[in-house]
Amino acid sequence: MKALILTAGFGTRLLPLTAAKSKVAFSLAGIPVLVRVLKFLRESGVDDFVVNLHHAPDSVRDCLTEVRERVTYSFEQEILGTAGALLGAKRHLGDETFLLVNGDCYYADLDLSPALDFHRKKGSVATMILIDQPSGSQYRAVELSEEGRLVRIAGEPQSSTLQTVASLHFPGIHILEPEFLSRIEPGFSDINSGVYPRLIVEGAPGYGYHTGFRWFDLGTPGGFLYAACELLSEATESERESAILVGSQSSVSPESTLEGPLEIGSDAEIAPGCSLRRSVLADNVVLEPGVVVEDSLIGDNVRLKAGSVLKHCLVAKEGGVVRTVRWD
Repeated sequence: MKALILTAGFGTRLLPLTAAKSKVAFSLAGIPVLVRVLKFLRESGVDDFVVNLHHAPDSVRDCLTEVRERVTYSFEQEILGTAGALLGAKRHLGDETFLLVNGDCYYADLDLSPALDFHRKKGSVATMILIDQPSGSQYRAVELSEEGRLVRIAGEPQSSTLQTVASLHFPGIHILEPEFLSRIEPGFSDINSGVYPRLIVEGAPGYGYHTGFRWFDLGTPGGFLYAACELLSEATESERESAILVGSQSSVSPESTLEGPLEIGSDAEIAPGCSLRRSVLADNVVLEPGVVVEDSLIGDNVRLKAGSVLKHCLVAKEGGVVRTVRWD
């Protein structure tokens, strides 16, 4: 089976981290986000991958080259959106059922076989894999009828007359038939807000499959840090506070204080007197003496001056200048 993985986006909610690097190329508990997605899909029976590119394309290629992953790339000169990407990659997708997958999420513990069986038995053109709404979330719902037909997505189309029996969350995986592509107009197009509502109005067979699996949204600072801390904690048999991952060729002073969950990338230098907790530091980060970093994400090649205190911050180089943004 083939899958198109969406990685072309700008990652604006993670700026300045994503100014020069795709969010799918960032390490998540020691493994790049996109590599984790490929591993998940391969375990689910996908053996042919197409990856769309636009923003910071070299960072995406580099993270896959480093682990010798072989994929087909679909480069977008102008970003095409989640539906436009399908037309841009049409020649690579073939004439059989395929998946469309958001590349900026963490997925685990999903058996795709029942969802594919449901999709085929219903004669569906498009099936969204859905989960219960995460507790306390503000995501717009996908509404289903009793038989599983799509009724509305984020309130659209308002004209739908089907009765809603379930309001669920879409975490980023579609099962699609090649004929779905004929419903996409050229240029920029969003699949959820543009294509699905037309499908519903036309009465075409579009369904939602309700299941349960592990999923993290990595598109926000809080979401990314939460996922990283959860995975770091699980990767060690020791206590949660000791969940610390330090990359190769990194130098950490014994006079510094490290409190997990914590990830430090490769070739980092942590000077005496530094205090780090619940954070992710990328590659080639240099912390001068006495730096404090808590609940923060630090990008590649950042040098922090002695005595700097960073809490709930995104820090990265943008245009050669280190930029810091606080987040709540």
